[in-house]
Amino acid sequence: MRITVNIYSSLRYYMPGMEKLFQEKDWEIPQGATISEVLARLQLPRDVRVTVLVNNSTAGQNAILQEGDIIHILPQMSGG
Repeated sequence: MRITVNIYSSLRYYMPGMEKLFQEKDWEIPQGATISEVLARLQLPRDVRVTVLVNNSTAGQNAILQEGDIIHILPQMSGG
């Protein structure tokens, strides 16, 4: 199935090869894939924390993705 992945800021530098030049990318993933599987594809170091939105709503790592979902992966921000 096809999803659109948007990767923001410094997280793009973890993408392989020329993919790091793109903020938005269409990905083909298996039916029933989860957010954690998408994050594994990014091969982020364990200490990198992210915020994930699916169709503009916060989603947990075990959320099952659907055809056409739009995923936003942002560096976790802090402040106050």
